[in-house]
Amino acid sequence: MTKKEVLIKAGSVMMFAILCIAFFQIFYPYHLFIKEQLQLFLFTSEYFISYLSKPASLASYLGDFFTQFFYLRWGGAIVLALLLCVEWLLIVCLLRKLGAEKNVLLYAFFPIIGEWVLHCGLGYSVSSTITVILCIIIFLLYATIKKRFIAFLVAILLQPILYALLGSGLFTFNLLLLLTDSIRKEKLNLLAYVILFTGILIPFLLRSHYLLTIEQAYIYPHREFMAFVPPLLIIMLAGGMSSREVRIYTSDIRYTPFLFGLQLILLIGGVLSRANFHREKILSLDSEAYFGNWSKVLKQASSYNLNDNIATYYTNLALARYGQLPDHILEFYQPATDGLFLPVNPNASPLTIFFSNEVFFYLGDMNMAQHSSMLGMIFSPNNRSSRLIKRLAEINMINGEKEAARKYLRMLEPTLFHRAWAKKRLQILDADTLTASTDAWLKEKRSMIPKRDTLRSSTDYLASLNLLASSNPANKMAVDYLLCYHLLSKDIRSFTNTYNRYVKDTSPVLPRIYGEALLISLLNSKATDKEVQSYGISPDMIREFAEYTRLYEQSNGRGELLQAKFGKSYWFYFHFAKMDTK
Repeated sequence: MTKKEVLIKAGSVMMFAILCIAFFQIFYPYHLFIKEQLQLFLFTSEYFISYLSKPASLASYLGDFFTQFFYLRWGGAIVLALLLCVEWLLIVCLLRKLGAEKNVLLYAFFPIIGEWVLHCGLGYSVSSTITVILCIIIFLLYATIKKRFIAFLVAILLQPILYALLGSGLFTFNLLLLLTDSIRKEKLNLLAYVILFTGILIPFLLRSHYLLTIEQAYIYPHREFMAFVPPLLIIMLAGGMSSREVRIYTSDIRYTPFLFGLQLILLIGGVLSRANFHREKILSLDSEAYFGNWSKVLKQASSYNLNDNIATYYTNLALARYGQLPDHILEFYQPATDGLFLPVNPNASPLTIFFSNEVFFYLGDMNMAQHSSMLGMIFSPNNRSSRLIKRLAEINMINGEKEAARKYLRMLEPTLFHRAWAKKRLQILDADTLTASTDAWLKEKRSMIPKRDTLRSSTDYLASLNLLASSNPANKMAVDYLLCYHLLSKDIRSFTNTYNRYVKDTSPVLPRIYGEALLISLLNSKATDKEVQSYGISPDMIREFAEYTRLYEQSNGRGELLQAKFGKSYWFYFHFAKMDTK
């Protein structure tokens, strides 16, 4: 390899790596964060052995090992860029091994573009990329065997081993093997067909051992059929560039600008079609909430202005954390009560279930938070989640269940990035009762726990809120959630009763939305002036209500004539918001 070729290769790798890091860190970082949160990687022998219960044990283990670095800001983008660069270099070696000469560096980017695009989805794991990398490495080592009969024996012996280590990567290896055989002899012999048949048969025979369906047995560790696109592109490239007729055209440097432009178009088009930037915004709210950056959640929510119940869920949670829920709730999209609690039902997505515990945890309903966290764990890939293990540890610490809390915290001790977090909390548990009870975080959380509990449905949110409010009326977040739940349900009577019970005589400040709702209630009950004055509603608000009522009657209930001035008022919501929830 000449010095010029070395410089070209190094420059190509560096430019690609910079672009990849920039994209995944600047435009798409939160998809990487959530992938780490949806798994748990432990440095223990038992954990490694657990991977042997499924095919692709080595690819899955290494994939999860690299995924743990997605926890770090910049970590995920750098790891992905490095892995894709390694894969690109291996594809270059493979193509040259099969006889390709010129433009190899450029053609090798086609499968890598496919990898880049696929990583924009949540269903494509690092294990899929590792499978391709390991498959090429093993094939290049296999290709060094010169004697044909020995190569055949090795290939046969490798079939179950490759399936155990790489899963469906076995098929990529076999196709490369058959391609090499056809290049050498131009016609496949019986031995090649024996290898092909053996490779197809092994997943079928081992599916019961690995407790997989037939479909899962043939695609594992992939979670979607689209994951076969990069290996198929590699096979097509290898087959095409090893052909003498095709090589004449692929070696023509005049096609270089065209190839570069085509790859750029494929990359941009693929990213735009595969990447979900709407979900990226939602995941940004979720991850920043997970990191405790509530001010950033509000800033991003105001910037995005998303009409999505999950976005509203985190926005309302952030507002409530700052005690501002009733002050700003109608400034954001509100899908009735689905923006306060995420409905967990047969139609709910795994992410919705994964997020559903947050509101219960911050409200103080630890039993419901634990129930939702367990559900989230069940619906996580491989039923593992570093984030939910941390949440379950916190819940049991708050509930005073020390042994259960220790169990979860010790699960985090063999991790790379959650170890320090776990050790800090283990120190709190191991301290004496007085020290533990004076810990500010525990003291605050324990004060919110209901003093009694009752059997209730996991979707009976009103029962949960009423229990929290009655047990601790000083739990402002729970009281605000209860009042806003009634308001978003348009249940004015229940709102008024709840307000009179928990807020009327205790709060010196009347949030605007509460005042607007009270005016509707007072009008319906034909309240006296003295009753109106007892709520401390400002004269300006009363005049605005009178004006709204007059305009509403004059316009015969036409909302477009009222929206400009009263669109953010509860009166407008009460009359015009549709109650069809998602």
